[in-house]
Amino acid sequence: MYADLHLHSTYSDGTDTPGKLLALARENGVSVIAIADHDAVGGVESLGDLQAIPDVRVIPAIELSCIANRKLLHVLGYYIDARNPEFEAFIARMARDKTENTRVIFEHARAKGVFDYPWERVAALNPDQARLSGVHVVKAMDEDGYAVPGMTTRALFRKYFLPSGEGFIETDCASGRDAIDVIKAAGGIPVIAHPKSVEDDEKVLELLDYGAQGLEVYHPSHTPEETKKYLAIAAERGLYVTGGSDWHGGNNRPEVTRFAVTGLASPDYAILSARNAFA
Repeated sequence: MYADLHLHSTYSDGTDTPGKLLALARENGVSVIAIADHDAVGGVESLGDLQAIPDVRVIPAIELSCIANRKLLHVLGYYIDARNPEFEAFIARMARDKTENTRVIFEHARAKGVFDYPWERVAALNPDQARLSGVHVVKAMDEDGYAVPGMTTRALFRKYFLPSGEGFIETDCASGRDAIDVIKAAGGIPVIAHPKSVEDDEKVLELLDYGAQGLEVYHPSHTPEETKKYLAIAAERGLYVTGGSDWHGGNNRPEVTRFAVTGLASPDYAILSARNAFA
């Protein structure tokens, strides 16, 4: 695979450090990567001068995690200026909102007797995370060897911390339009991530009409038919086509069987030739 433009690091809900992601890219012959952590840019910033990194080109990126009608609505931003003041304020607010959403769900489940585990331990065992999600709840419980009565921690995550789960509680969060606006304010290119997960093509088209500039066509969750559909939409509208494995290391979904299992197979995609001062 030539490029994998959807990787997560320890700065959000991945288990690999940014340095490890670079090593994996080199080991697997991947020439271009984008570390697109959820609502965070610390992973990219930890690498220092991106233009000085040998062998692998790194595109500065982010994945802004929005929700619409209890469905994932994520927006990738490529070539962002992470130091843009409006952008910095936005992702700081998103981190606070996500952490509060996680805490509300956590406390609701604990009050129902689903588990007896303190929120304080979640925070204590994830000291460097500005944004706490269900992944970090599970990580803390697993580190403490805490067993949730009657279910695995993975089942707990799926039932309470995924938007589609019956125990999920939707609280106020940024909209897809907000995400598009702030990525553009930071000089970036907004791309709708894994559009299948939106479960509403009309919503996807609405966001494209609003100003999203690309689709993540190649994603492990997409069937060949879905990939063909999104590729046709991108071609018809003159959009950027992107792709990546949505790599989370030890937190990978079953369909992510190896590094760069999905991505861009050649350097011929327009997203790879887009440039700004930050990549």
